[in-house]
Formats: sequence, C-alpha cells, structure tokens
Amino acid sequence: MAMHEVQAEHQRITILIALKDSADYGANTSMLADVLARYALGCSRDQLKTQLNWLEQNSYVTLDRLTDNTWVARITQNGIDVAEGKSIVPGIKRPAPRSV
Repeated sequence: MAMHEVQAEHQRITILIALKDSADYGANTSMLADVLARYALGCSRDQLKTQLNWLEQNSYVTLDRLTDNTWVARITQNGIDVAEGKSIVPGIKRPAPRSV
C-alpha cells in the first residue's frame, strides 16, 4: 500500500474521531486542520476538503459549505459506528482499542 493511501486512511479516522468527540458532533475545516496537524497528519486545505468529500459521499459525515474556505462537518451515525470500531470500512483505518 502506498504511503499516501495509508495517510488518507489515518486522516479519515482522525477526522471521524474528532467529530465524534466534539460536543455537538461537528467541527469546521480550520479546527479539523489543527487536529490533523497535532497528530502529524497535516494536509493542505484542498486535501482536507478531498477527505471530507470522500467521507460525505460514503455517508459518514454531512457538510455545510459556508464559504469556499469554511465548511462545517458533522458526523452521522454511520460515521460514529466507524469511529468506535463497530464498522470496518476499506479506506478508513480501524481505530485502536481505547482505554476507558
């Protein structure tokens, strides 16, 4: 598997977990870019939008495109199932077990 595919899988699960852990199950593109950078998964805004579009097309998030540069993503129930490891999806890294 190519490095860019591995990175995309990690970016997608990180986005889903961040949205799941958000108080209102959502975040804007600026916040998500900061989360990805914190985990050394940083990407350009165009790359982030590509990941968000992929997640939306597969029904894991909904997107509210406020401006060209600012989108708000909200996780769906399908996305929560993936973020919690209940659903295994090609193209998204399976999350590691989390200690409680």
